[in-house]
Amino acid sequence: MNLEAGFRFIIFLLLFGSTNYLMMLKRYENDLKKRLVIQKNRIAELYPKGTFISV
Repeated sequence: MNLEAGFRFIIFLLLFGSTNYLMMLKRYENDLKKRLVIQKNRIAELYPKGTFISV
């Protein structure tokens, strides 16, 4: 009985850890995309409109 409970606990930890990892990875990717867009907008503000730099 204890062995079965131990296996179930290990499976639960693996499932919980993998879902947590996937959620954090998705959040990191979204934050990275937002930072890149903000960086491009800040760079584009340095140049006048109609120049070769466009976002």
